[in-house]
This record gives sequence, C-alpha cells and structure tokens, in this order.
Amino acid sequence: MSKAKLKRHGFRIDMTPMVDVGFLLLTFFMLTAKFKSQKDNVEIKLPVAQADTAKLPDVNIVVLTIALAPAQPNETPDTLIYFSVATDKDRAAIYKPLALTDPKTGAPLDDNELTKMQQVSLKKSQLDAVVKAARWQNQSLRYAINADKRLSYGYIDDVMRTLQKNGATRFNLVTVTQGL
Repeated sequence: MSKAKLKRHGFRIDMTPMVDVGFLLLTFFMLTAKFKSQKDNVEIKLPVAQADTAKLPDVNIVVLTIALAPAQPNETPDTLIYFSVATDKDRAAIYKPLALTDPKTGAPLDDNELTKMQQVSLKKSQLDAVVKAARWQNQSLRYAINADKRLSYGYIDDVMRTLQKNGATRFNLVTVTQGL
C-alpha cells in the first residue's frame, strides 16, 4: 500500500523579534553615545583677501577699458568700451572685423594703419566679433578688464559674458592697490 503524501505548506518567518532587537540596539546606541559639546567646536579663520599686486604682462594681453564718457550737466554719461591689444603683430587681424575707416577720407584703414592703433573704441555689439577675432588670432592672449568704479555691475557683467561666450574664461580685473 502506498503512503499518502502530505501537502506541503509554505513557511513563514516571524520578523517581530528581529524588529524588536533592531529597536533595542538603536535605543542603546542613542542613549550611550557621547555627543560633542558646543565648547569643543573648532574655530575656522577665513583668509583675508588682498589685491594681487602682480604687474600685467607687456605682451599677449588685451585690455578692455570700460569708462564713462563725460556728459553735459543734465545728461547721463554714456558708457564707452576701449579695446587695446599690446602685441603689434596681432592688431591688424583683430581690428579687421570692425571695418574702421579714416575719419578724414572715409577710406578703410589698411593693415599698417591698424597695426599702429593701440586702442579702438567699440560699441557693445562689436565686442563679440573683436573677441572672436582675437581668440582666432592668438589663443595665448590674456584679458584684463579695467572698469570705472562708478559703473554699475551690469556693464562689466556683459563684457565678462561676452569673453566667456567666446572661450576667454580667464581674465584679470584691474584694481588699484591701497595701503593696508
């Protein structure tokens, strides 16, 4: 005669004792832990900011001067941007997108005349093309922003954004050092 097979029943593990042990351990560690008192806090001294007194290089630098034009007594001054390249050999190629003309004759300036121009006046809309030409001409150019302290930050921010948009992400802000 064959044996009758018993039906298998699934088994269940009771998790209640394990949860109880977990809470007991948590309570034990919370009650026995020693918390750091307030008097043990470490004091952090932040560095004092000082202006960089390094002199700007004489070659491979472009100085962007943002100034206020003198105004009549009842007018608001206009903002001017001057772009000057220190390296003679780069000037003609960089100033070429501006299509500068001779003020007397109106004829376009040739490369020799462009090379002699140390500084040109720009409109904000022209700055993008000149920075792009400068980046194409000489990748190792450094940029310095020399701004009038009376300007609102928006003008300086526009110039910095134009530089960053064209890949010139490192530039100096020209400051005056004061006696400390």
